[in-house]
Amino acid sequence: MATREWPMRLMFYIVVAVSMALAGAATFFYVALPTEFVRDELVAQVLSRTGRSLTVAGPISISVYPSAAVELDDVRLSPPPGMAGDAAVSIRSLTLKLPLWQLLRRELQVERVDLDHPVIVLRTDADGRRNWDLRKDASDQPRLRSGKTDDKGAPAANPAAAVAINKPAPVRVAALQGLGFRDVHITSGTIRAIDDRSGFNEVLSDVSLNLALDEIEGPVRFDGTVIWSGEPTNVKGTLGSASSVLTGDPVALDMTLAGRLATTSIKGTFSQLEPSPLNGHLELSAPSLRDLMGWLKHPLPAGPGFGALTLAADFGLSTDGFTARNANLALDGGKMTGGLSLMHGPDRPMLRAELAIDHLDLNSYLADEQAPAATAPKDQNSPAINKAPTVNDAGWSGAPINLSALRLADADIALTLGALQWRSLKSGRTLLKVAVKDGVMKDRLSDMELYGGKGSGTVTIDARTPDNRLEANFALHNIQAQPFLSDAVGLTRLAGRGDVIFNFVGSGHNQSEIVKGLMGQGRLDLADGAYVGVNLAAGAKALQNGQFGGWDSQPSAKTDFSTLTASCTITDGLVENRDLVLTAPLIRLTGTGTASLPERRLDYGLRATFIDSAQGQAATDAGVADAGLTLPVHVTGPWAKPAVSVDVKAIAKNPQAALETVKKAVGKFAETKQGKALGDLIGGLLGKAQKQTDPATDQPPQQ
Repeated sequence: MATREWPMRLMFYIVVAVSMALAGAATFFYVALPTEFVRDELVAQVLSRTGRSLTVAGPISISVYPSAAVELDDVRLSPPPGMAGDAAVSIRSLTLKLPLWQLLRRELQVERVDLDHPVIVLRTDADGRRNWDLRKDASDQPRLRSGKTDDKGAPAANPAAAVAINKPAPVRVAALQGLGFRDVHITSGTIRAIDDRSGFNEVLSDVSLNLALDEIEGPVRFDGTVIWSGEPTNVKGTLGSASSVLTGDPVALDMTLAGRLATTSIKGTFSQLEPSPLNGHLELSAPSLRDLMGWLKHPLPAGPGFGALTLAADFGLSTDGFTARNANLALDGGKMTGGLSLMHGPDRPMLRAELAIDHLDLNSYLADEQAPAATAPKDQNSPAINKAPTVNDAGWSGAPINLSALRLADADIALTLGALQWRSLKSGRTLLKVAVKDGVMKDRLSDMELYGGKGSGTVTIDARTPDNRLEANFALHNIQAQPFLSDAVGLTRLAGRGDVIFNFVGSGHNQSEIVKGLMGQGRLDLADGAYVGVNLAAGAKALQNGQFGGWDSQPSAKTDFSTLTASCTITDGLVENRDLVLTAPLIRLTGTGTASLPERRLDYGLRATFIDSAQGQAATDAGVADAGLTLPVHVTGPWAKPAVSVDVKAIAKNPQAALETVKKAVGKFAETKQGKALGDLIGGLLGKAQKQTDPATDQPPQQ
């Protein structure tokens, strides 16, 4: 896959094109004599100096008024000998103007040069040869080889790790001393960059550049505009020495690119013939990274993130890729510092980074589940991928999850985060290591500060198939349960502090499918908490006062507890618990039941034992049968607002035992007015329940 390190590649090819135009003009102007002599001498000089063939297929004309001018039409410069491809440079019309007396004395202080419709092709072939290498001996060897050998002992080509093993003889510029181009114009030009190794093929069109240099040893100044992928970009810069450009030696570069989508500036060194052609300091700003990447033909998944970007870094562009050091980056309001590299790979680029980030909201970079697809399917009978996504009654989204970004590049990233958010879950300082390989991302989180406690975990996402696979393993210690469970699954009823351990795996095309197929297990250990919404003690007190009520859910009500433990298994989105134990000073609660994640509903049975205050929890722990009143409680409905009720039906199956329990529970209140009212109430209720159902068959009694 071709990699476009914008704006590095764009800058590199613009500077190379300027160098080619400069080198061509220097050769063209070395001998400036009339008509055929000009052409013949020009062809000979180009062949002598570069080993290239120059052809002037069109007419040559000379004018002397108002100033001397030589015009050559249809000028073409061949690629290096033995290298296939189009002409390296072709010019529809080349015109140079200079004082007549200088022309007669063969002094080349050119006043103006016009290149009309030049086409400059910058090609790197499969062997790493570059057609813009104008040195005469540059075509005598493949030039770029790796240090490895093949099975026959010959050097093995490896463009991604290429180094120059032979440096050809430099261009001789002594004869060009005193040469100057005060006014060079490139009009309606085209720059085409081709790399046969990677398939890279880009075109800069409508190139209009002005170049100037006072002498061959002096700086080259250039400015103008180019159009890339439909976007005009202003170009302005200075190359430190024209002679260094011609010889291929490193030269100082100060350059700025400014367009609608980004502004970039570089101060550093440039060498068109070295394995590391650009090095220096880079500053980039873009109002929208999303728009910028779309322009660069690397569209990002839909979502709210990838907005305004600023970047300042020391950088290097080489045949291997791009590196940035001492980077300071601001994106979507977050700030990052550190270093990164994006290198070519055999199948896809490799991104390495070590960054410190003040805060990271992953929701900004996930696919927007509410955004329709960009294009509709051609076949109207095919799945409607462009329709608005559905959301089921429980709130789980049916929008397709797009993890295509994981297949764009491999990665090895270490992040130190000041704050992290994913979906509704939030954490403080976190160490995050991310490894991406062949579309599989493995995240390892450690030293997490979250919900008042600590945690660690791993997350694996497999994007190799459409039914994205998600696996997570976490251990959280001493956290606050209520905000954590609220953010994790929307459960707001359980408060307390303790440990949570869970793991799960799921897959699906969307959030709803993943939840429906979720498998896993977990454990909860809390202390000094409360079940919010119902007060079991108040219900028991109401019962003792002869009122069978007080069990309705109330936002301000709660049942305090000293400990709560439970474990669960998850099968196809159904959470099942069989061992819940809650203890409080005068209450002991055990329970079993299920919670449906897809429907966000509870179906849970509890046994609430109200303990004799004189005996306390020690009584139930010791197995004392008459420790207090035990009532079955049923919790059903949506977990955001479940209904809590005493299970009279369960009591009615053994009414005598229930009555005995009530008598023991009320104890000294049995002979009081309230105690009698309680007995009458329970007895009446149980009698009514008996009439309604037969405990043996759970059916209405036969008449």
